[in-house]
Amino acid sequence: MDSVSDYKAVLAAVSRATGIPEAFIFTHRMGQIYKDARWIVVRLLADLGYYSGQIAELTGMTPRNVNRIISTIRIREFATWRQFGNELDACRKALGITATS
Repeated sequence: MDSVSDYKAVLAAVSRATGIPEAFIFTHRMGQIYKDARWIVVRLLADLGYYSGQIAELTGMTPRNVNRIISTIRIREFATWRQFGNELDACRKALGITATS
């Protein structure tokens, strides 16, 4: 698959897992559920092997924000935020991605 196809597949999986319409995930909505969805999209694209610059281009985020998410997401994955972890796992399963260490 190409990067745009991967991005669309990830966005669709995150939308299904979180219940947030695809069009709202990367809007400027600041609620925690929207932030979580954005973090999950970035993590999944990183799991697929995309670099922060590529992810920034696909999502419209700044490379700095993408790097921040990638470097701090482990804290969120293993914290007590079960819903976030469950949504991330559901998306990984739907996309056939194994968790990276």
